[in-house]
Amino acid sequence: MAKGKKKTGCIVAVIIVILLAVGLIVGLVMAMKSVTAMMQSTPYGKAAVKDLSSYVNVSGIVASSDTITVTSELGEKIVKLNVKVGDSVKKGDVLCEFDSTSLQQQFDKLSASSDQAQDAEDYKLSILRRNLNEAKQDKATALNQAQQAINNAEKRRDEAYNTYNENVNIYNRLIDDIAASDPAQATEMQQQADALLEANKELYPLLAQYDEAVTSAYNAYNDVKKATSQSVQAAQDQIDSEKYNVTDTSASDQLEKLQEQIDNCIVVAESDGVVTKVNVTEGSVAVSPVLMVIENTESLMIRGKVSEADILSVEEGMTCEIKTTATDQEIIPGSVKRIEKFISAADAEAGSAGYTVEISIDDPESKLLIGMSANIKIIIDKADQALSVPYESIRGGENEGYFVFAGVPGDAEGTLKVVKKPVEVGFEGDYYTQITSGDLKEGDIVFTGRYGAEIPEEGAVIPDPSLLDPLKDLSSEAAE
Repeated sequence: MAKGKKKTGCIVAVIIVILLAVGLIVGLVMAMKSVTAMMQSTPYGKAAVKDLSSYVNVSGIVASSDTITVTSELGEKIVKLNVKVGDSVKKGDVLCEFDSTSLQQQFDKLSASSDQAQDAEDYKLSILRRNLNEAKQDKATALNQAQQAINNAEKRRDEAYNTYNENVNIYNRLIDDIAASDPAQATEMQQQADALLEANKELYPLLAQYDEAVTSAYNAYNDVKKATSQSVQAAQDQIDSEKYNVTDTSASDQLEKLQEQIDNCIVVAESDGVVTKVNVTEGSVAVSPVLMVIENTESLMIRGKVSEADILSVEEGMTCEIKTTATDQEIIPGSVKRIEKFISAADAEAGSAGYTVEISIDDPESKLLIGMSANIKIIIDKADQALSVPYESIRGGENEGYFVFAGVPGDAEGTLKVVKKPVEVGFEGDYYTQITSGDLKEGDIVFTGRYGAEIPEEGAVIPDPSLLDPLKDLSSEAAE
């Protein structure tokens, strides 16, 4: 009987040990759940050195920045179409040809008629030029004759004056020599002197006539010059009048217009590019002035909309980061090329809010194609290699100062003690804020209070959240 009681007591002891073990296990499980719950309610981030930026997001479609619309007003039939959508063309390539037969026939007929009229004009002009040459020759002949008359009059006048003056000189010498001569010589010399005096008396009245003859000759020359010059000018005026006379230019204008239309029958590409639209078919008449569209694939850009709230932050020349689904995570450089600082009436009516910006694609080797959808970050500002923390971890304000709650190693392994660290902030990016001074270094844990969770109180000791595999650094999550 004692033996049975002993056996029963052992069984009870074992049961008690088992119950204690189960209780301990349950307690540990509950404790782990409690810790896990605590950890899941304590989001955190890490101080890290990053390139920070603030930006405006824009979506758009890749397009050509150089689009050529090929147009024509010709009503002729297209006899040859050399391109289709998707074809690459070079500048000068023939795109299509219009039938120029009718235009050429009109040109040839009008040209023949115009040539006859021109021949008549040329003949009339040749006569006028001949008249001008004859007037010039007559002028030269008449002026030569008038000049010869001047020369003859001056010669006769000069000879008369020379004779008169010579007689005076001889007379004076004879009078001077008479007093020193004998009576016979004196009588002869007096007779010679008297004869010279008599001759000059007859010559003197003629001197005025010779002067008048010279004056008359000059007057006659001037009259001839004036008259012949008028004749020459009259002939020249007739030529000028014929040359500059406003005549009927309708034939000339029509010929010029026809020639231009004939030349335009051959439509060529104005630049290199890809044909993206064709509105005509071979053998038909174009129903629209727009024949086709050519886009330059070497010069691409993206047009997008920036909201009213962001447009004043965007300036021409700002750098951009471009991503597309086709190019995966590759960042393609770009820049803001143009900003339309108005919203068009059509956009307003269509409810397309925002201001249009054009973004150039600055990598000529990019694999972007026309029509691809793109997401663009317009970089408003940036700070390179800045020590920063998630913006959600920043507490305080300008008046009381900024601070963060950071985790420092606790006394027990795997624990952190919550401490309050004053900091000074700098550049504010979209997810991170720059720390310009304070007791923080790269890799330090800071608590964010993300998802509405409460930040542990200063001085609290908690398990190190970075040691739990299921929970990751929320700052890296924000950066995605």
